[in-house]
Amino acid sequence: MKLAVVSRHFSKVGGGAESYAVHLALAMRNECEITVVSHVMDAPGAGFEHLAVPPSPLRSGWISRLWFNWHVKQLTAGRFDIVHSHENLSHGDVHTVHVKTVHASLREKKMGLLRRLLSPRLQSYLWLERQRLRESRAQIVYVSQLLQQETHEAMDGLSPGTVIPPGVDWPELETSDAQRSAAREKLGLAQDNRMVIGFIGHDFKKKGLDALLRAVALLPFGVTLLVVGNPAQAAHYQPLVDALGPGKACHFLGVVRDMPTIYAALDCLAHPTTQDVFPMVLLEAMAHGVAVITTVAPYNSMASALTHEGDTLLLTDPHDHVQLSRLLAAVAEDEALRSRLAQAGRAYSRKFSWTDVKEAYYEVYRQARAQRGVQ
Repeated sequence: MKLAVVSRHFSKVGGGAESYAVHLALAMRNECEITVVSHVMDAPGAGFEHLAVPPSPLRSGWISRLWFNWHVKQLTAGRFDIVHSHENLSHGDVHTVHVKTVHASLREKKMGLLRRLLSPRLQSYLWLERQRLRESRAQIVYVSQLLQQETHEAMDGLSPGTVIPPGVDWPELETSDAQRSAAREKLGLAQDNRMVIGFIGHDFKKKGLDALLRAVALLPFGVTLLVVGNPAQAAHYQPLVDALGPGKACHFLGVVRDMPTIYAALDCLAHPTTQDVFPMVLLEAMAHGVAVITTVAPYNSMASALTHEGDTLLLTDPHDHVQLSRLLAAVAEDEALRSRLAQAGRAYSRKFSWTDVKEAYYEVYRQARAQRGVQ
């Protein structure tokens, strides 16, 4: 099968949607002839062909999206058995919806019609979304049940679509004490750290770094916070870092490729997100036996399938740094709780396999080809 995978930034160290696209393509590479259509491809050794979309001459976000949309259509027309898009495009055979749609966001914000009409940015995004989900007659895949539900509530005339959550690369062995010590030494951390907390995400504001730093400042013991993600935002948070107090440190590590070392060093992953659909980072942390704290739905749609004090700890308000501090303290002080979260998280993550994800997509591809009258 000749498969075109469309993702503006095809990179494992990008956001969740970008990482999803790369992991899925890697799972399929032995059975499909894969070409990546993107601005940037960062998948060394994968062996994929690359059709590069040139950057837009204008910096405007909505114009750049239309530019990308037009170029992808020219590059893929009539050349592939399946065009699988992970972007908001007006064409393609299969579309994976990773984030809350613009229609659903506007419905949630109760934005008036006049304001919509006066914004060319919104009009372009809404047009692309209507073409993608309603007019293209493509197969639609949602990465969570809640995302599918809210999209259908916001837009009428949609086909049911299919729900396919992400997979995870599951390590067979739990992290040993020796491996944890080695990981901390590699990262230059003191071995007597009372607690090492991880924060992973490129959009620090949306993922809740502000609340996490305020929560860490309240803890009555020493803490090291490791922040993984786009370092360009770090300066904005320096006043909160300076206010952490004695015995506490925050390290902005930037983009990290060796994530297993990060997970091995952690006692806890804190993800107090204000908006997420199915964050892959939570699955990855759970698979590595790291206790996870995250927010409840609707802030994090994935949380609707999780249980508080079962496989995770759930924060009811992403801005409530006092409650978040209490949850962090519970993980640090209650060894039985931390162990239970680690074991239950690993068990939960085992439900998600890239092999299963791949097979589910092959069925979607068959449906897309059948709809076009191709066997």
